[in-house]
Amino acid sequence: MLVGSLNEGMDGRFGIHPAIAKALDFLQATDFRLMDNGKYAIDGERMYVNIMELISKPGSGDETDAEKHRRYIDIHYLLEGEETIGWAFHREGMIPSQVYDEEQDYALYRDAADERYIDLSPGMYVILFPNELHRPGLCKTAPMPIRKAVVKIEASLLERR
Repeated sequence: MLVGSLNEGMDGRFGIHPAIAKALDFLQATDFRLMDNGKYAIDGERMYVNIMELISKPGSGDETDAEKHRRYIDIHYLLEGEETIGWAFHREGMIPSQVYDEEQDYALYRDAADERYIDLSPGMYVILFPNELHRPGLCKTAPMPIRKAVVKIEASLLERR
């Protein structure tokens, strides 16, 4: 997991893989105010962005499951509102509440041992790698509308060739 802000310029990108840099460049260069919610290709199915609006849920996410992917890396980029995302390592022996769905690329988990929380404000992003559990769409205080972009990067793009 990596956390950053596009509001702070690009100086913190030293050593970032070119596929992730491409996604961050896209996020920084795009005026999302001009785009409707939905799915947009960046590099076909290898890299795309989902733009969405939702109402955040209070607390530690006791009413929502954490998710884990195998095929894609996620970059959650907050456009409007405030969001808290739960994060935890996937540990051996964790039992999913919903087994892995290959077509949708996720498994769900009710419990995430040692879960930590990341608070995002507009312009901030969090990069989540396969096998890291994450519980997006949370809030610390009252539920609020949020708008975000989630870039999906096929993990195979980061493999050494």
